[in-house]
Amino acid sequence: MQQTLAGVFAGLIAMAVVGVMFMTAEYRRGLIRTTLTASPRRGRVLAAKAVVMGAVTFAAGLIAVAIAIPLGQHLLHDNGSPVLALAVPTMLRIVAGTAALLAVAAVLGLAVGTLLRRSAAAVTAVIAGIVLPYLLAVLPGVLPVGVEEWLMRVTPAAAFAIEQSTNAYPQVAATYTPATGYFPLAPWAGFAVLCAWTALGLGLATWALRRRDA
Repeated sequence: MQQTLAGVFAGLIAMAVVGVMFMTAEYRRGLIRTTLTASPRRGRVLAAKAVVMGAVTFAAGLIAVAIAIPLGQHLLHDNGSPVLALAVPTMLRIVAGTAALLAVAAVLGLAVGTLLRRSAAAVTAVIAGIVLPYLLAVLPGVLPVGVEEWLMRVTPAAAFAIEQSTNAYPQVAATYTPATGYFPLAPWAGFAVLCAWTALGLGLATWALRRRDA
């Protein structure tokens, strides 16, 4: 399943950039003053942007993932690669969860963009928080044993657990690490970590938006 979802990284980076630009573009062009004049309640402005960003990204991600998974499985099957049959609930969780991952990452980008007001710095921060820990965790030999699991528990990258498609069995001797497709947190628990980081980011962004001049 991980092979068919390889494009999620590109989509996540793109959505993070869009989320960041959704706020920083207004600062760069001076339009934020017009926005805040039209709607003086700054917290409501940020909330409205987060809802729009999240809803649009979720819808686009849902369509993209729903197409990518069966298409990728078909190509793998045609090439002679083994394709694991998934239960319907697992498939639905992966499709909806991946779309939600992209949506929440975009909202996190919006929050970080509001805090930093600089597109390059905000995009770098979001990618460093989500993509970099995952890459460090899945690349063998990069980190000491156990550190990769710690990263996948406490960083926003924990949300990639939503894509796990195979179960770990304690009676089976195997290497259950992120590099082999297993995550230390349950799928929705890992996604909740990203949501917690995003909620924290939105809280700080709301506080900063209310205190700082436009």
